[in-house]
Amino acid sequence: MRMTGGKTQRWIAAVVVFLAVVAWAPTARAQKEPDGLFTASKEQLAVVKVVLMQESAWNRGNLDEFLESYKVAPETQAIIGGSVRGMANIKSAYHINYPNRDSMGVIAYSNVEARELGENFALATGKYHLDRPKRAGGSAEGTFTLIMEKTLIGWKIIFSETT
Repeated sequence: MRMTGGKTQRWIAAVVVFLAVVAWAPTARAQKEPDGLFTASKEQLAVVKVVLMQESAWNRGNLDEFLESYKVAPETQAIIGGSVRGMANIKSAYHINYPNRDSMGVIAYSNVEARELGENFALATGKYHLDRPKRAGGSAEGTFTLIMEKTLIGWKIIFSETT
């Protein structure tokens, strides 16, 4: 098969484009599909530990221990049946919304992720599934978002919201 100059150049250009696409495709797939391997920093692990401690306290029915993860400060905010600020108000709102063990049910967190937001702040997100009797409100599920501040006594929640 004999090609003229113009056809040869077009053919070479087509081959180069084809090879570029073939070489690029695995890289693009790798960016879209993470391999699941991830090394968390010490701070990210500390933030996730707070979330898991909350889950454990909740499932033991210990609402006050669950609330110990919040920073005691007037600007600490929780979205729980509306926006609530300050630990006394947050504690009150939780006790009103979850007055007994049945209303608390059993919670399971999943897809928990932590991301550092500078030296002293972090974001934790994830999903939750709350399993409780129908008479106590029934099961619920959704997502949570926590903003935490690194304090002298460890990571503390300064903002929380569940949807």
